[in-house]
Amino acid sequence: MQTLRFLPWIRRSSNITKPNKEIIEQVRPTSEESIITRKDRPRLEEEGLEYEYKDELDALRRKERLTVDSTNTQYMTIVFNGEFDRDILTYPELLTKSESTQMNTLCERLKKFTDSIDRNKIERDNHIDKDIYKEMCKLKLHGLIIPEEFNGLSLNSQLSVRMFEELAVSPTITTQLLAHTEYGVRSLLVYGTDEQQRYYLPEMATGNMIATACITEAHSGSDIRNIETTATVSNTDPNTYIINGKKMWVTNGLNANVFLVYCKTKERHTSDDYDDRFSFFLVHRDMPGVNISPPISTLGLRGLGLTHIEFKDVKVNVAHHSIGQLGEGLNILRNLHGYVRTTLSGMCVGVGKRLIQLASERAIQRESFSRRLMDQGLIQKRLFHMEIDTYTMESMTYLTSGILDSFSMPVISIESALTKIFATDRLYRLANDCLEIFGVEGIEIGHPVEQYLRDIRPWSMFDVPNDVLRLLTAWEGVMSVSTVIHDFVRKIRNPIHFPGTKLRHLLTSWTTQAQAMRAPFTFKHDLWEKVHPSLGIPAKDLEYAIFVLRNVTKETLTKSGRDIIDNQLYLRRLSEIVMEIFAMTAMLGRSSRAYSIGLKNCEHETEMTFLYCKHARLRIDRFAKEVHEHGYRTGDEHLQHLAKRMLIAKGYPITTPLERTY
Repeated sequence: MQTLRFLPWIRRSSNITKPNKEIIEQVRPTSEESIITRKDRPRLEEEGLEYEYKDELDALRRKERLTVDSTNTQYMTIVFNGEFDRDILTYPELLTKSESTQMNTLCERLKKFTDSIDRNKIERDNHIDKDIYKEMCKLKLHGLIIPEEFNGLSLNSQLSVRMFEELAVSPTITTQLLAHTEYGVRSLLVYGTDEQQRYYLPEMATGNMIATACITEAHSGSDIRNIETTATVSNTDPNTYIINGKKMWVTNGLNANVFLVYCKTKERHTSDDYDDRFSFFLVHRDMPGVNISPPISTLGLRGLGLTHIEFKDVKVNVAHHSIGQLGEGLNILRNLHGYVRTTLSGMCVGVGKRLIQLASERAIQRESFSRRLMDQGLIQKRLFHMEIDTYTMESMTYLTSGILDSFSMPVISIESALTKIFATDRLYRLANDCLEIFGVEGIEIGHPVEQYLRDIRPWSMFDVPNDVLRLLTAWEGVMSVSTVIHDFVRKIRNPIHFPGTKLRHLLTSWTTQAQAMRAPFTFKHDLWEKVHPSLGIPAKDLEYAIFVLRNVTKETLTKSGRDIIDNQLYLRRLSEIVMEIFAMTAMLGRSSRAYSIGLKNCEHETEMTFLYCKHARLRIDRFAKEVHEHGYRTGDEHLQHLAKRMLIAKGYPITTPLERTY
């Protein structure tokens, strides 16, 4: 860590007066103020005026890229095979100066709005007052991502996430708005027809129509393929479908008047053959057959309007109410989840910053044992963890949202999942640290820390619970590798037919597997070239982590083969390693940009990146060692054996120590 003492000197001696073009390749959205067109580009490049008009040229390049079907590298998928796209280290900077000014103005207005909200009143009444909804309509909060032609604010993903971050100090309101924006509005923007957009979006932008999603069912759990709600074609009209089923725990079902319903669709191909597919339909609250339950009381998020909704012979027209193509519901849901998880992570950032503010004020004002809390080591450690967790989740969130804005067909299934897992898990730990700093005062009913602790708890179960999401993330990465090394794994797992391959593998396994964490390796990607020179050590830590993940993935496949899907403990470790890699990547790119352009407190960001990457490397080593070792040495076998005994006993199987046998 002595290197950190020289960081300010490095920045001065580097003589960086402008952003380094190789380190910071800024990409900004199209601005109405842009005066550069495509025909001007050759002249500017010939005259050497690219830098003076960098804003306009970058906006033009981005516009051209978004007019075609462009997609991104699946960054966190290819790392399972030891590959890495260095472009992700260029942290996305998509706002022009005018848009940045607009963002700051909006944030100031939102702060005044959130300061006026009485959270205790929402807790007591278990609903949100109409005055709050009216103010939300004035601020156009229901139309954050709706185009201006439909009376919305037309914000991109990064700006939208920033608005949700500011609103997150009131989790109930923000969670309602999340369901409306990222399920209802987003589905229409991406998959809706022109007619549907003209009909729904203007009303949704003004708040006259509130949308939400109906996805979860009692018996399906996290298995979205196992739903029972069906949409069957009518016998009298092939363009009409009849919906039957019951959806559980619908966010804001009490107030929403448009429901995005996820159904199993019966499509007739021949007279005797049916295929089960999945589709989305828009169902209006006032349609015959829609029955809404009274609001459900919950641990937190009081006033959310959580309800159950039953659909009984609800008739919908395919042309008017179907979202996307029939049978494409599963793909639509997966894409929507990417936006939902990214925005939810932004909400976690907002709450995290608020908790840091509360904890800091408490540590400054409170004294214990004749010393202020701020001077005590244990309190400083808690504050440090709160800050670095918030910085990391913020870096991951805005990197993911930047990817969404940079491509017309972004693929972020793993990136958004990792961001959501990290943000929701670390936020709950952060809230616990804040509670420890406040002590008993923090558990009083109505105290902000007590409220936040309850309100943020359900977020880890939003869309898909984090444990399931970990397995899905690791499974997707492993499957991408299995197609590449399928032949090698097949030979290793069949030693009778391929004895030579098995023998060579055994002879080299001690170096390549058991000593993978200690053995020297070649810096294949030279990641240090893509970041500020002062961040060379964390860049090497990241490259080392990629090397370890490749070895661990290969080892897991050779051990488990097709049974890997049933080895959840190994998949969990893989997901933890790739999550650390994505966190390191986001922090490196962000702190490198901050240091290169001289942002305020950029040395602070760099120091946090050093510390996080150092500790992440140790955690990755531990996970990798557990994968390489046998189940009994890691404790996995004992864990599963003891859990089965407990289930046989249907409870705690141990006798109290006060019992006697004599």
